[in-house]
Amino acid sequence: MGEKIITLRNESVPMVVRSYKTSRNIKAYYKGNVLYISKPKYVSKREIESFIKKYEDFLYDEYRKIKSEKNTGVKKWKTGEHICYKGKDYSIFACRNTENVAEIKVDDKNKFFYINTPWGMEEEARVELVLKLIKSLFKTNTEAMLAQRLPYWSELTGIDYQKFRVHDATSRYGSCVKSKKSLNFTSRLIMLPEDKVDAIIVHELCHIEQANHSSKFYELVEKYIPNYREIDKWLKRNGNILII
Repeated sequence: MGEKIITLRNESVPMVVRSYKTSRNIKAYYKGNVLYISKPKYVSKREIESFIKKYEDFLYDEYRKIKSEKNTGVKKWKTGEHICYKGKDYSIFACRNTENVAEIKVDDKNKFFYINTPWGMEEEARVELVLKLIKSLFKTNTEAMLAQRLPYWSELTGIDYQKFRVHDATSRYGSCVKSKKSLNFTSRLIMLPEDKVDAIIVHELCHIEQANHSSKFYELVEKYIPNYREIDKWLKRNGNILII
């Protein structure tokens, strides 16, 4: 099921519901600001609605905590703000120029994002422009990273893929179309530590062999990423860093 919007105490919250044959009960967790519900296949839509209503106060309180954390919410791209990049905390330094230039430079040594925009731009337009530049930068750099890491893991696992695509997404890290051996990844993988990226890559590669989240699937993943369960918990707990 795709992403939909639900209401928790009059606040709109994005939600994704996923069904699994191996699930025994309903579970709820947040990845970024998106509420994920995992459930057994036999659980109905009405039962999900009852579950959400029963735990609405708790789910709402957790959502508000996530929205108030350091790396969530809409950035203004101003000096002093921070952004996660390659698993590290980078500081933002914003400046203006008279040459009508808009650019972003990343200083990996000193962990800075230098954001340079023209004088005279209205603030709303500047924020929109910078976000567009950031998304483009992330897509380019994630594609370059995957072009290196995917062949490595494909050779190591012996699992072939036909192609991969990179999209701007916050509700999932990756997906697999088994019939086409096609892999999809969020352009924001470049924000994550390398070991987390590798775990996501192996996860999606293994779906070419095992389409569901069965015990055989996890056995295959853990053959190459022994601490996968620990990394998976980290990804669920820290998905909010993808929100920019």
